[in-house]
Amino acid sequence: MAGATRVDAGNWLSRALTISKGPPPWSEAIRTAVAFGAVVSVALALDELRAGLLAAAGMLLAVMRPSTGPYRSRALGLLVPQLTGAVGLIIGQLGHGHGWWTVTMTTLVALVAGLVSSIGNVMSGAGLSLLFLNVIGSGLPPVGAWWLPPLCQFAGGTFIFLLSLLSWRLWRGRPGPEHQAVAAVYARAADLIDALPDPGDARLALSTAMDTAQDALTSHRLRTVENWSDETRWLVGMLNAAMPLMETLTDLIWSRRPAPPGLAAAVRQIANAVRTGNRDAKIAPHRGEAEFARPVEHARRRLPQAPLEEPEWLGLPKPLPTRAYRAAQLALTSAAAWRYGLRLALCMAIASAFVDLEGVFHHFWLPTVHSLWLPLTVAVILKPDFGSVFVRALLRALGTIAAAVPTLLVLVVVPRGWAAVPLAAFFGGLIPVLKAKSYAMRTVAVTPLMLFLFDLVSPEPSDELVLARLSDTLLGCLIVLVFGYALWPGSRRIRLGGRFAVGFQALADYLDEAFTGSRESRTRDRRALHRTLNAVRVELRRAQAEPPPASRLSAAWWPVLGGLDRLVDAVTAASVRVRGGAPAPPAHTARTLAADLREMAAAIEEGRRPQTRDLLELPTEGVLGEAVVQTRRLRRTLPV
Repeated sequence: MAGATRVDAGNWLSRALTISKGPPPWSEAIRTAVAFGAVVSVALALDELRAGLLAAAGMLLAVMRPSTGPYRSRALGLLVPQLTGAVGLIIGQLGHGHGWWTVTMTTLVALVAGLVSSIGNVMSGAGLSLLFLNVIGSGLPPVGAWWLPPLCQFAGGTFIFLLSLLSWRLWRGRPGPEHQAVAAVYARAADLIDALPDPGDARLALSTAMDTAQDALTSHRLRTVENWSDETRWLVGMLNAAMPLMETLTDLIWSRRPAPPGLAAAVRQIANAVRTGNRDAKIAPHRGEAEFARPVEHARRRLPQAPLEEPEWLGLPKPLPTRAYRAAQLALTSAAAWRYGLRLALCMAIASAFVDLEGVFHHFWLPTVHSLWLPLTVAVILKPDFGSVFVRALLRALGTIAAAVPTLLVLVVVPRGWAAVPLAAFFGGLIPVLKAKSYAMRTVAVTPLMLFLFDLVSPEPSDELVLARLSDTLLGCLIVLVFGYALWPGSRRIRLGGRFAVGFQALADYLDEAFTGSRESRTRDRRALHRTLNAVRVELRRAQAEPPPASRLSAAWWPVLGGLDRLVDAVTAASVRVRGGAPAPPAHTARTLAADLREMAAAIEEGRRPQTRDLLELPTEGVLGEAVVQTRRLRRTLPV
């Protein structure tokens, strides 16, 4: 379904500074505060402050992970980065204090971290942990035997994991995040029905909810489909059952008719049943027009026992070995992965050279206290899924400056020792509250805690420590802006053509199946198409936060995305009407439209204007008439 696509090309800075809204996760904040307070207490009691710092580093990486989604994804997101972080810490210890060898090893670790970050969200966190703790290992003096630092770090991360696991177990008897995600699809469908005949952003919300539910049910599953629980199979079946309703709503949107009375209420009843896991919910049949009653009845009848369709409409995950092979192949062969890995390696090499090569800081008149903060800054700024590199560097600097002054006052006033425990709890509890607001707020939350932890083990006065960390942060931002942005080839351009070409090709594939293929293949192709377009939309919004020329160039692609959305809706509406008894379009019309879409995809990839096709000969009447009109308009909007 089409979504809102009009975005102002100007005022990129205000978009970058936008703060996300939402209720604070107070339960997570309390857990985190307790955890940091407990670890600092133990470190003080045992007089092992460096070990406490390493444990807190593992906890920090765990707390920074997303705290939404299915529990298995959260667990993997907590544990896998801890394992890679332990490896990075060991490698860092081996290279501590060896000059060029340390720089070389940090550079290679950065390259590996950049490559694995392209695989997915969990591995992105794992890559950051690998690099983050490698820097800490190479920058701090050794702490006991080689195995003790990774043990402390892993213990800290595991402590956060166990506290999270305990909170999840308390909710075990209730429907979980997967129920919420599938129910949200039906709830957003009901919202869309209420918004008709002018759906606005409601249809984009429905498409996004579908993506979220699909990820919640299929991502990070280690077991094969045959070994899924009965509840999981039921939820997948209920998500499948929403697909006919979504297609019917597309036709309703396209016709600009008002929604039939009672339709939204019937869909909301199904949403409530799925949300609570109530398979025996007493929902009366919807007595409206047959066109809309059929998909609602299709979902209602599947509540008691929703079967998995064969072949699967949703698209089931491949076996684990196949997914692992494809992930490794992506990391090693993707041009985007290598671009990011090499950029990260270059910036980390420069930052590491400042830290580990004697005399470099002296030539630049910069302090050297705890200079590992410099490569840590570079590593966090260049994390790929945090958004624009330029914006992150800017927000990192602003966030650190905003946090440094009050932190300095606190560190000067509060003496080192047991007074540190409530401070650790307070600063730690701030992270879950602020981390989802914006990147700047995330920095404001993390900076005081890290400064405070380093202050515990530093022999330097607190005021010198804070000023040194501030200068390191600004230097790290400068390294990223110069070598990772200004001088990096193509960094000020946007690479959206390839993504749009995939979208055009996916739409052509959908056209091939829309009138002649099975319902399962049509539904699966359409779902894949919407996921592709939603991914393009995310990239466009990120590009809008870049300074010109990237934001200006990205604005030229928004009409293309809007045209693709409208064309998808036109083809879907035509397919629904044909299934409802309308005459099927001539095969030549569908083939010509698909061929023209593939030509536009090739033109985008090759950076040329699409060749002339015989679109003008196609009729604009009949079931595909509007699709012909939209295709002609789409061709004219291409910024190539």
